Amino acid sequence: MTYVFAILCFLLFIVLIFKLKFFRKSGFKIYILAILFSLKFIGGLSLYLIYTYYYEDKKTSDVHKYFRAGCVLHSATEESYADYFRLLTGIQGDRENLEKYYDQTDHWTRQNSYGLFNDSRTIMRFNALLCLVSRGNIFIHIITMAFMSFLGAFALFKAIDKLTGLNKYLNVVACFLIPSCLFWTSGLLKEGLVMFALGFAFYYMVKIYFKFKILDFILFLFFLFLVGISKIHVLPVFLPMVVFFFIAKRFKTRGRVLILISISLLGFMAIVLSDKIIGYDIMAAIAGKQNDFINYTELEEGQTSTFKLTRLEPNVKSFLKIIPEGLLNSFFRPFPNEINSPVILLSFLEVLFFSLVLIFTIIFFKKPDGDRMLFVLFSLGFVLYLFLLVGAYTPNSGAIVRYRSIGLPFLYAMLFCLWDLEKLKKLLPLKIR
Repeated sequence: MTYVFAILCFLLFIVLIFKLKFFRKSGFKIYILAILFSLKFIGGLSLYLIYTYYYEDKKTSDVHKYFRAGCVLHSATEESYADYFRLLTGIQGDRENLEKYYDQTDHWTRQNSYGLFNDSRTIMRFNALLCLVSRGNIFIHIITMAFMSFLGAFALFKAIDKLTGLNKYLNVVACFLIPSCLFWTSGLLKEGLVMFALGFAFYYMVKIYFKFKILDFILFLFFLFLVGISKIHVLPVFLPMVVFFFIAKRFKTRGRVLILISISLLGFMAIVLSDKIIGYDIMAAIAGKQNDFINYTELEEGQTSTFKLTRLEPNVKSFLKIIPEGLLNSFFRPFPNEINSPVILLSFLEVLFFSLVLIFTIIFFKKPDGDRMLFVLFSLGFVLYLFLLVGAYTPNSGAIVRYRSIGLPFLYAMLFCLWDLEKLKKLLPLKIR
């Protein structure tokens, strides 16, 4: 019956795609959207299968540990739905009788949290909430996360289309078909929740840009909040670009570039002076977490994708020095000499694809204008900040591929916005809009 309920759940989401008004006026037949959702599901299922049958230790797999933790939290319903509610929301979550559930999750607390919110709890709570319906059927969790990720990707697709008028086929490639994004953001990981939240945050941001409505603003704030609790480091990367987006609205290209540079400098100064401004040393926290990550990978056996990463120190010189290394790691790892498994090989092939797209962008470059330029600068800032943080923090190629996946739709959509399709139409069967 496990598979029967999973199939029924999948079919339910297919029906919703055909029935919901949100999916109309995409420029594609509805069945194409159903296929794109199916690809999302295949991506999420592939992630589960690889972490279940390809890797030997299921206990350390994020997919399984987050799911098991959710089931543990849900087991509180056997004794008290009030306790389950406390576990799910955190309201009165410090009660002594709840400690037995926290202990069973194994990952509820972190040894070194540096005072930061533990965003792993969000995906655990997501699984605990879904257990009310799934009764522990992991395939229903996978299908539901795949659909949420699909919703986020589609919201992003609609927002990019409205703001830039990007060719719809290129837009689909950017939002749905980048392999590592399809793989990492479609399964039972934090990246799936971030894709859902980030897509809708950008969607409502664009709606507000064209016409302010209080409901859209409230939903925008809600999805920003969801981004923050799903992946704590993404929100401070995304928020400065939101500020840029609305400030730069009334400026032309040169003014927008100056605003982006100014916000970047102000953001860096805020990090440097954070200890004095808010009483929390952000540089020390980032350096500490990076060093902890390096120490962990050095102690772990069988970490074949680990590489040597310069250790950060909590000072300006160290942070400035690691910028080129961090960007190189995020944009171009894994390197050819790091290929040691089929998964890493596929990631390397994707790097080659990105390099090809980058070459096309240089050869067929066309300067964007208006709202398309605004999107390009927004995406440039968001991707650079995100990739710099990921590349400077992560000493493992596999982890980098996973962590950067949420920024790839913005990266590719940005590059595609720079293409001169008139020059390309003889090479590619594109419809020019």
